[in-house]
Amino acid sequence: MELSEFLSNINGKVLIAGIGNPLRGDDYVGSYIIKNLKNKINAILIDCEDKPENFIEQIIHEKPDTIIFIDALQMNKLPGSVCFITDKELSNKGLSTHRLSLKISISYIKARINSRIMIIGIQPKTTGFGDPMSEEVAKTVQIIQELFIKFLR
Repeated sequence: MELSEFLSNINGKVLIAGIGNPLRGDDYVGSYIIKNLKNKINAILIDCEDKPENFIEQIIHEKPDTIIFIDALQMNKLPGSVCFITDKELSNKGLSTHRLSLKISISYIKARINSRIMIIGIQPKTTGFGDPMSEEVAKTVQIIQELFIKFLR
């Protein structure tokens, strides 16, 4: 499924949770997108930094119809590549992220509220301490932000 297809079919309350560490290059991608979307779209935005498990109760409290997590994922693809994982794919295919806590967090959220859940994974190029965001990931970030603004304004 493409992001534009998914976003065009969204109804109701949307919550976007970005995950990332600002000190580790491309790992910052989820948090960076949240920061850049503030006041630009009609969605609840949460910067989970690198601890999504600390925001579970806040997410559940909002009772969103759709939850979108954005995170850097090791997929062994070209830097800046994107994958879209729906909650059904996560449970049916057993796909996992490099953050075990995200998979556990999603399972907990699904047990408490009935929300559609999607993960947007972006292949990092560099996640070293002090690294800047790579050009490849920065280009992907721009495209994703434009899609969110187009469909969730």
